[in-house]
Amino acid sequence: MLPDKYAYLILSLLYMVAWAIVYWKNPWKSGMIKVCAVGGIMGVIAEVWYFRDYWRPPTLFGEGMVGIEDYIIGFALFGVGGYIHSSFTKKEINYDKQTPAKNWNFFVLFLLGCGSLTLFSIGLGIHSGYVTFLTFFLLSVYIWVQRPDLIGLSLISGFATLAISFLIYYINFNILFHDFWDKYGMLDEPILGFKIANIPLSEMLWHFSWAMLCSMFRGYRNGVYYK
Repeated sequence: MLPDKYAYLILSLLYMVAWAIVYWKNPWKSGMIKVCAVGGIMGVIAEVWYFRDYWRPPTLFGEGMVGIEDYIIGFALFGVGGYIHSSFTKKEINYDKQTPAKNWNFFVLFLLGCGSLTLFSIGLGIHSGYVTFLTFFLLSVYIWVQRPDLIGLSLISGFATLAISFLIYYINFNILFHDFWDKYGMLDEPILGFKIANIPLSEMLWHFSWAMLCSMFRGYRNGVYYK
């Protein structure tokens, strides 16, 4: 049996396998690398919210400590969720239809997301599992209202990433580290602690809603339409 300190690292590296496949098929490779580099930083910052009440995984640096794993998985998830649609659908940019970039709107959405997690999770003590899913979902709906053409792309990305995540989690938490969530998860809440094939439902909701949201970033922020 592998020591538990490798569980999060292996999870991160399994996502990098998925990332490599998406990257190989993706036509916008340099942009994907830049986005993922920022995503890695966000993966580290996110533990400000999640170490409090969601989980305290062992890393190479110790239990409940920020590690290289956080950067790797943030890097991978921005790539998989954000670009899977461009890698595995036939949609192309419609250069005949484009609107002005919404950089300020996008920045406001970023602040709203971080503010929501901070206010409701840290400030009001609502479990970050609930707050994260609802925040990602409501921000997605906000973009859908403005850009209904992105709804299909968003849902396809969400379900595709959900399928990939289920496979990765099944390998990591059924074959390799089957008692990980009992040891390091803090999910003793309605819905959050429910497991499917030893995988917390909260994790699947997180990955689905995240991909649903981040898959629209490029189109929404840059005013890009697809055909």
